[in-house]
Amino acid sequence: MLNSVAMGSQEQQEQQAQYWRSVFDSIPLPTFIVDANVKIEDFNTAAEQFLGPESSQALYRLGGEAFHCINAELTDCGMAERCEDCVIRNSINRAMTGQATHRELHQAQLRQAGGVHSIDLLVTASLLPYTEPPRALLVLENLTEVIKLHTRSTSRR
Repeated sequence: MLNSVAMGSQEQQEQQAQYWRSVFDSIPLPTFIVDANVKIEDFNTAAEQFLGPESSQALYRLGGEAFHCINAELTDCGMAERCEDCVIRNSINRAMTGQATHRELHQAQLRQAGGVHSIDLLVTASLLPYTEPPRALLVLENLTEVIKLHTRSTSRR
């Protein structure tokens, strides 16, 4: 009897884990679970396209390395002089100190398709409750096309 109760509980836990996985994967924006040093511990299916063909290698790497940040090419992610002003890193730091969900626009310099490209990201970071060690949810929304359209629209007036 005890064994069947334990199995039922295990089955419920697996169903609950699958449920939360499907919720996480249904978010249409690249979303990551990161630690205090912006090391990627998990990501959703929308993040796979953002990460590119090497998305499977992103787990347990620092964000700047996985995102192909040009500053992480020169030294480890978080160690370059420009990393002090990194919106992604600073947003995670704010989240880890318990500050409210933080959203900020960031112009990232990323290596894509053999060249360096600037993209406009809306960065959102929130502390995930009840995680030990602390982890944060990081959402990266690419607004590059929206900003270009808005700029063209306002320049025609």
